[in-house]
Amino acid sequence: MGIPEEKYLEAIDRKRSEIMYLSAKVWGSPEIAFHEERSAERIKKFLRGNGFDIEENVAGLPTAFVASFGSGKPEVGFIAEYDALADLSQQPLMTHPAKLAGEPHGHGCGHHLYCGGAVAAALAVKEYLAQTGKPGTVKVLGCPGEEGGSGKAYMARAGVFSTLDAAIGGHPESMWAVRTRGSLACCTVLYKFDGRAAHAGAHPDLGRSALDAVELMNVAVNFLREHMPLDNRVHYAIMDAGGRAPNVVQPHAEVLYMMRGKDNASLAALCRRVELCAKAAALATETEMSDEFESGSSNLVTIPTLQKVLHQAMIDLELPKPTEAEIEFAKELVKTFPERDPALPLYPERVLPIPDMIAPHFGSTDTGDVSWNCPTVQMHMGSWIVGTPGHSWQAVTQGLNGFAQRAMLYAGKAQALAAIRLMESPELLAAAHREHQERTGGKYEPVLPPGVMPKL
Repeated sequence: MGIPEEKYLEAIDRKRSEIMYLSAKVWGSPEIAFHEERSAERIKKFLRGNGFDIEENVAGLPTAFVASFGSGKPEVGFIAEYDALADLSQQPLMTHPAKLAGEPHGHGCGHHLYCGGAVAAALAVKEYLAQTGKPGTVKVLGCPGEEGGSGKAYMARAGVFSTLDAAIGGHPESMWAVRTRGSLACCTVLYKFDGRAAHAGAHPDLGRSALDAVELMNVAVNFLREHMPLDNRVHYAIMDAGGRAPNVVQPHAEVLYMMRGKDNASLAALCRRVELCAKAAALATETEMSDEFESGSSNLVTIPTLQKVLHQAMIDLELPKPTEAEIEFAKELVKTFPERDPALPLYPERVLPIPDMIAPHFGSTDTGDVSWNCPTVQMHMGSWIVGTPGHSWQAVTQGLNGFAQRAMLYAGKAQALAAIRLMESPELLAAAHREHQERTGGKYEPVLPPGVMPKL
């Protein structure tokens, strides 16, 4: 590599087998949001054994933790996710769907690589602090429930990220790049309607249909779409249609809404209008409406100064290369990818440049809440075969691929290198803080209402 910080990154090479083993064990015991007991314990045990102090049950979440080494400023944290996706069981290194015996879920978003990269990065920064004797703190932020649970939002609300000078993450993708796009603020609300059962044929006049209320709400919201800002999004799923008996006026029905806005204020305005649709539907059907907030996350705030530092770190390191066996595996697996361009390479081959124009992004992430509390940057870890659909069995089956594991170690080195350069450069951290202040106004108002906690 030939870079001054190379000696600190050797800490990752020395622990290479152990980090890969840890990641593989997390892959092999996939657990869904807020139930990551085995995964969290394994990660905490590894970090504790490598000299980190562990704070458990962070923000009242049993599987959230913060691992720390060092003291004082600057303070840099690496984001670790480790939750899996429900009902996505899959055996490793297969070119067809095949469930993994005894495990109903699967790591279709590669969070076992996410946490492995964070752990690797923290070891290297710990080495830097130990060798130089300089003040500073490195943290691994154990964040549960990213998949639909907004775990980081609960941690942010509790102030977990507010002391950090920078937060860094690396998410599996099928490209090498620094994330430059923001995201939309998001929340999910369950609307419940209660009416009165009656015989639908003999006494329909005595019934008050909760299912009618759900359908009227959906119609009202669908008309609302014409009058929303272009960057707003609304999605819904009927969770309870009232039963399987059409000759009964349905006394109870539920619909789950997901709403997105360009920022938290825009989201709040959209939620108010959707709630009015729900109230109007209840009024029209003479039913009772109640709502239950399920999850929410803020829009992602991006920091160009951090993006440049992380991008340069990625450029300065040699990217992993696939072996012949991995290439043959990729050739077979890509046959299962729908509508894939055959001209694309099998594996990511270069670090993409930071674009001049940032394309809009209409997804959401609970890393948004981290970014409102401290300057935050993420990298796209090119651990998947190009064209891999996210949240798919193809993503799961690549989880133990040798290329994916080497990509994880590279990502750990890139994140560590960026962190060390930030800790060595007070002027860079100061610039990042100025950008953060300009973009947030120094005020964080979480989407999560006070007192709301996830359903464990």
